[in-house]
Amino acid sequence: MRTARPTGAYLAAACAAAGLVGVVVGSFLPWFGSGSVSRTSYQAAALLGRLDLFDNALVDLALRSWVAVPLLCAGSVALFALGLFRTAATCTLVLGAVVGTIGMVCAVQGTEAGSAAGGVAVLIPGPVTSTAGSAAAVLGALGVFGTLYRAARLGRRHPRVQGEQHSTTGRAGIQP
Repeated sequence: MRTARPTGAYLAAACAAAGLVGVVVGSFLPWFGSGSVSRTSYQAAALLGRLDLFDNALVDLALRSWVAVPLLCAGSVALFALGLFRTAATCTLVLGAVVGTIGMVCAVQGTEAGSAAGGVAVLIPGPVTSTAGSAAAVLGALGVFGTLYRAARLGRRHPRVQGEQHSTTGRAGIQP
């Protein structure tokens, strides 16, 4: 039989879900611009994948799988809604770390004016929004783990009182 989760776990899960929404919103905001054209993260990833600029299988895999970010975020939110808090928090941690790292690298490298190499600029709204959403999602996921761990530890700290009747056997005394 499952015990009721502490309220803190639900609040942390809501924070993680809100952060994942921020990740998705940020991924659709402008990330790159050239002249008067701005591109979302999905357009930029598709363009970089077609140009074949990187001779690295891991980078190629990351660029091709970037389109799955909204689906993975929705999946994590659905896992929270289904009550699978630990699984959802684990997925959220991994997703938040990957998207947050990519967003932070872009935000640190970004300028509104464009670079000397072809006038391509990293725009700030998309990467910063995704990074902030990732930070909130990761903090929420860590909060879920923390509250569930604390609840489990507190549940084990209260030994059965001498003379109290055991709920399933009906026998009195301290049960092993």
